[in-house]
Amino acid sequence: MLRRPSWSSSWVGSAAACAGAIALAAAAVLAAGCARPGLPGGGPPDETPPHVVRTAPADGATLVPPATPIEVEFSEEMNRTTVERALAVFPPTALGRMRWRGPALLATPAAELPDSTTFVVTVGAGAQDDHGVPMAAAASFAFSTGPVVDDCVVAGDVGKDGAPVAGATVWLLAAPAAADSTGRLAPSGRAALSGADGGFRFARVRASRAPYSLVAFLDADRDGRYDPSRETGAAVDGAALVAAPGDSAVGISIALGPPRAGEGGAQ
Repeated sequence: MLRRPSWSSSWVGSAAACAGAIALAAAAVLAAGCARPGLPGGGPPDETPPHVVRTAPADGATLVPPATPIEVEFSEEMNRTTVERALAVFPPTALGRMRWRGPALLATPAAELPDSTTFVVTVGAGAQDDHGVPMAAAASFAFSTGPVVDDCVVAGDVGKDGAPVAGATVWLLAAPAAADSTGRLAPSGRAALSGADGGFRFARVRASRAPYSLVAFLDADRDGRYDPSRETGAAVDGAALVAAPGDSAVGISIALGPPRAGEGGAQ
């Protein structure tokens, strides 16, 4: 009498486990074959500073209609709040509505611009892109509502104890600097920052029979004003004379001094 083989339950369980492992391995191979090659999502961080690629009016434009809006287009999408804060127009001009078209800011003057006047538009280096990367340097352009654009130049350097000073705020003023009731000096002219070599430069300056004054200081509290009692700086009255179109006043050295305790300033 033939006897049927007896299969043990342990062998059956092992066989089932082996089959399950084979199925999982096959699924893994299939998934690997379907996976798309490439780097993990996200990519490298953005470290490229944004820059201005177009302006309207264009730099050097003349006979610009007085109601023309000012447009600044950047190389990428920007943090709009930082750009609007960094935008300045000289002579001081009130701006009304600000609109954005992608990476371009359109700012409309609150009133018609005066005739035969050169305007200098500056976007400060504090303007940032959408990833928080600031501009490498301030950008500016000039246009005129008259037939010519002012073309005088005022330039020099800022130093302290014989060494160049980078990052100093420099003001170009049409009159000697005057402190307010708190002893601070508020900006009333054009502004720039000294470079790594301490140098500064103002282009598109209007010719004037009266010399321009200069103020340079380290804005320790970043409030945009110069407090002689607390901040390192210097004011030089009548430092730059550009009396006729095309004149230049260059090589002006401003030596910063220490705070003058007790001289004005908010207490």
